[in-house]
Amino acid sequence: MKLLNIKNLYKEFYKGDKSVIKVLSNINFSVQKGECFVIIGPNGSGKTTLLRLIGLLDSPTQGQIIYNNQDLAKIARKEMVSYRRKFSFVRQKPVVRSTTVFNNIAYGLKVRGIKFDEYKESVNNIIEFIGLDGMENKNANSLSGGEMQRVAIAMNFIVNPEVYLLDEVSANLDSMNIKLLDDFIMRIKEDKEKTIIMSTHDPVEAIKYADRIAVLSNGQITQIGTPNEIFMAPKDEFTALFVGYENILYGVAELDDTTGLSQIKVGDLIVTASSQKEGDVKVCIRPESIGIITQPAKNTSYRNTFKGIIENIRELGNICHLIVRCKSEKFLITITELSRKNLQLQLNSEVFINFKATDVKIL
Repeated sequence: MKLLNIKNLYKEFYKGDKSVIKVLSNINFSVQKGECFVIIGPNGSGKTTLLRLIGLLDSPTQGQIIYNNQDLAKIARKEMVSYRRKFSFVRQKPVVRSTTVFNNIAYGLKVRGIKFDEYKESVNNIIEFIGLDGMENKNANSLSGGEMQRVAIAMNFIVNPEVYLLDEVSANLDSMNIKLLDDFIMRIKEDKEKTIIMSTHDPVEAIKYADRIAVLSNGQITQIGTPNEIFMAPKDEFTALFVGYENILYGVAELDDTTGLSQIKVGDLIVTASSQKEGDVKVCIRPESIGIITQPAKNTSYRNTFKGIIENIRELGNICHLIVRCKSEKFLITITELSRKNLQLQLNSEVFINFKATDVKIL
């Protein structure tokens, strides 16, 4: 069942000198009831603004926000409060009131007319769940940043809204608070009557929670799909880079009539891909999909094997990135630090890299 439908949404801000800042342009997507819809994109792409528009905290410059067949962009102010209560909005930076932890969490229930005797137990239960038992009478503003974020999350989750709007809420959390947030989100996902719309710049977080993902770049959605579609079949260079395809090469593709595979001339190399395309293309290969050895392989199933020289090594704890030049092209390869030591790989080492035709994505 379609719960939310965003049509031709635009948002512009006007500066004091009457110049216009375009934040969102021609946004179109729908969200199903019970779905976890994740918006990914870099900082400044418009994710927060989009969530604020959906949550009726800002008004669009143009377009429709249709919720249960009602255009929220056109409702009267008197109706807006009742619709806002169907949404909760958890911000990246916690916002709490200058009162006790208990009163902060109970506030949403209180303004909805629920009596103290009816909400006391549920508030105490959620305080215990977020690990602040014994702090219920402390002023929320006196807590640490992580504790304040826990209070802010509890404030929004306890009101039992129909739609949860989560704006990069894990960005500043430590591992304990991330585990707490994970428990909350997984609990909501189990309730198919509840819907989550969340933003993140963390592709791993998107994979973990999303039923579908929208990629937002410079105020425009570039692709919408399942996690597998976004991460395994990006449709443009920005999406490919953002989700981890750091090897993006440019070439010209021709179909091999014998094998049915694409042969792509990339500089001095010929790259084989299982996708069937012709003409000017972009070739995308994940760093972790590329193998590396010190001697040419025999009887290998890899369609792509190139000889190269290690030009750079980036040590990143338990893993490392290798930059390998193969004739005219450079490849980024991710391996474990243990593998690098076992292979005795150093700068200027001569190596052979290999990857399958199915590991090559063509845009």
